[in-house]
Amino acid sequence: MPYLWSVVAVVAALVGLGLTVAALLGPVRRFSTVAGVARQQIGDEVGMLKARVAALRVRLAQRRA
Repeated sequence: MPYLWSVVAVVAALVGLGLTVAALLGPVRRFSTVAGVARQQIGDEVGMLKARVAALRVRLAQRRA
């Protein structure tokens, strides 16, 4: 019956792995949400910066003319 201890060890390892994965899913979801919000915010700010640069180029072109 030594195989019984092997089966018990494998089952215990799988249960431990399952509990670890379940415990890590919450923080991973939160990190994903925060990263998405940050990515969107940075994209918005980059868009505004591009618009300002374009406006400055137009203004400089008007002054030169």
